[in-house]
Amino acid sequence: MVIATILSGLATLFWLSLVAYVVWVLVERSRRREQKIRISVIAVILSGALLSSALASSIVVIDAGEVGVVFNAFIGTKSTPLYPGMHLIIPYVETVYRYPTQEQVYTMTQTPSAEQIAYGAMQDDTLWSPTREGLQVGIDSSTRYAIDPRQAPHVHNSFRNTYVEVLIRPTIRSIVRHYVSQNTVTDIYGPKRREIQIAIENDIRERFEQEGFLLLSFDIRNVNFTPDYAQSIEQKQIAQQQAEQMQYVLQREQQEAERKRVEAKGVKDAAITQAEGEAESLRLISDALAKNPSLLTYRYIEKLSPNIRVIILPSSAPFILNPEQLIGETTGSGE
Repeated sequence: MVIATILSGLATLFWLSLVAYVVWVLVERSRRREQKIRISVIAVILSGALLSSALASSIVVIDAGEVGVVFNAFIGTKSTPLYPGMHLIIPYVETVYRYPTQEQVYTMTQTPSAEQIAYGAMQDDTLWSPTREGLQVGIDSSTRYAIDPRQAPHVHNSFRNTYVEVLIRPTIRSIVRHYVSQNTVTDIYGPKRREIQIAIENDIRERFEQEGFLLLSFDIRNVNFTPDYAQSIEQKQIAQQQAEQMQYVLQREQQEAERKRVEAKGVKDAAITQAEGEAESLRLISDALAKNPSLLTYRYIEKLSPNIRVIILPSSAPFILNPEQLIGETTGSGE
């Protein structure tokens, strides 16, 4: 690029020198001075100008991220492109057309951002298409692609700089519309969305490669619905959430009822066990008393404190023990 610029500047300097020399000769003649245009000077300056211009025109520098397509005025477009670097061409016979090989993005969306518009997105370019059941859905998508450097001459011959309007946009919209019409809203919005996206990407890639383009990726950004259908979906989701909430309440109530039933059964089993234990205890006591009637008297005496000397009983209350017998037993033991 620097060499071409220097040569262009040198050619311009030679042309300016040629003009300045002719003007100088004419001015001298206007002053009635004998001054002739020397052919040798004109030849030298003209040769320098033509040579510099030819060299400047014959040097082409292709920048990184682009490719050059050479068009020859006699044989047409050359099949071999010019890759980044400096190249020599036939001046005034060959012309170089530059095409970007960097990633480009085509976005179809309802509300594109400033960056997306800079990449070529159109205002409200959502693709609306009927689904298999006849409902309208809008697809927002982003397609990343690039020109295949090897196929740049084909792109030049087929599209020039109109490939976005002629190939990219129509191909994407046609294939997306085809797959939308073959699926239901639930498929597009639900679990089959990834599968549909991959199928669309494969078809776009095949079509692009036939025309000299590389598909880097295709992404479904969003699925839009008409206001009526969006409202119905919202109502359905609300109803589904309410049903799930009711199911949760029912399960919780069933669990609480089961807990109470288990708790009641536990209380019942504990009461039965306690009653059975008490009944068994009474049976054993009854059997013991039946075999030894004086056991009750013994247990009573055992509960009395050995320090008690006076027992006060209500009037007319029968003595459990015979005092005289006790006194007699005590006296007998004292003797």
